[in-house]
Amino acid sequence: MDTPRSEKTHVETEIAQVDKALKDAGALSAATSAATSVAPSLRNVDVDFDEYEKGGATILETEIDIPPDGGRGWLVIFGCVIYSAATVGWGYVLVLTVWGVTEQYFKEHVFPDASDSVLSTLGSMSGIFMTLLSVIPGKLADRYGYKPFLAAGGILWTISMLGCAFSTQLWHFFLVMGPVQGIANALVFPLIVALPAQWFLKYRALATGMVVAGSSFGGAVSSLIFREMLSSLGLQKSFAIYTVIDGVLLLAAWFMISERRKPTQRRKIIWFDRSFFSDPVFWSLGLCFFFTVFGYLSPIFLLPTFAKQKLPHLSPLLATLPLTMLNFTSTFGRTFVGFVADRIGPVNTLWSVIMLSGLTQLLVWSFVSSYAGIMAFAITYGLVCGGFLSLTPAASAQLYGSGRLAGLSGLMLLFNLPGNASGAPVGGAILNATGNNWLAVSLYSGSLQIVGATVLLYARFKREPKVFSRY
Repeated sequence: MDTPRSEKTHVETEIAQVDKALKDAGALSAATSAATSVAPSLRNVDVDFDEYEKGGATILETEIDIPPDGGRGWLVIFGCVIYSAATVGWGYVLVLTVWGVTEQYFKEHVFPDASDSVLSTLGSMSGIFMTLLSVIPGKLADRYGYKPFLAAGGILWTISMLGCAFSTQLWHFFLVMGPVQGIANALVFPLIVALPAQWFLKYRALATGMVVAGSSFGGAVSSLIFREMLSSLGLQKSFAIYTVIDGVLLLAAWFMISERRKPTQRRKIIWFDRSFFSDPVFWSLGLCFFFTVFGYLSPIFLLPTFAKQKLPHLSPLLATLPLTMLNFTSTFGRTFVGFVADRIGPVNTLWSVIMLSGLTQLLVWSFVSSYAGIMAFAITYGLVCGGFLSLTPAASAQLYGSGRLAGLSGLMLLFNLPGNASGAPVGGAILNATGNNWLAVSLYSGSLQIVGATVLLYARFKREPKVFSRY
């Protein structure tokens, strides 16, 4: 049975328990004081309370493990960024930009008889499988180590890209770009966003933000490169070249990545962890993501349509340029929110970026009509909209510690699934039902994000009642 949640989540409780155990054993030293006076965010310390209950003084040496906040950790982060850019950046986070390029080519040159809805469904399959399955490899990796699963994810991803190069029927692509790429992403994403917690404490949110921002950068760059490759080389050669590129990058990244946890620190797998499901804080965090994701994707999926309807004279390039800018600024925004979170706390920052994202839709998107206004909205929204993805692991670690973070990150993705699958389609349905009333769409998506931020307040004040505390 897992250590009770209450023994893991409050740094004051943990440190007090450790100090008591060490004093009882006559071993409280100056090193203890140094370890316990690190940052206020030491809520992530994983304490083995079985050792504490035995009164063992070895707890200081084996369980209070302060991350180095640099050194080898930066190489690990770089490897995680490569994994993020090559896999998740293509198949999940920026499905519209990368898939939009591929979908257009499929429609014009490969499957002209396929409907838009079928091709759009194909583009979303990878993300659906990833969110459904991530909790499984996350829990397995927490128990058996990260590198074997990252290797499997990298190999499976490379095989999937090669499979695309040799696919000729639509169902081939559904198989390769759905379950195969989805499983590959499920093997990768919860692990690469959890690894920074092993190497960073003071700069944890910044490091995690850099990893998630890698998906934005990778997706944006891939959309530009792949468009040119398709035009000049065709589908088969383009996928074949990308297979080689991804294979080399992922192999190099695998050698960069390393775990700091010892095998003895890995916990047994608990597939149904009642300490989470019986905790209202868990549901507060999960429902926050549930509502946030429902409102997150509508602007991303509908922005080119919005620009074209407001300004019918726009060329296809100018109509999609705001979306490209949104994705590039999202790269910076996802890193910057990590920088902010390391200073005011990841939960505080998570609440702030979700609230700002909702308000940007309500107060900016609702009222713009010029091209400059549309571009300003795209840049502003890009800076804040994806921040919750960067902060999910850091906020989870703040609330529950880092010992089961990969499994918890995968579990949180399940709350994203309904919004990923139907958030944007609902926005499109509202647009059609109201006769292209964009105010109704912005009210729908912006209000849901504000609801998500409001739900998070329970977890924030349950854990830290002080309004202005760093948390």
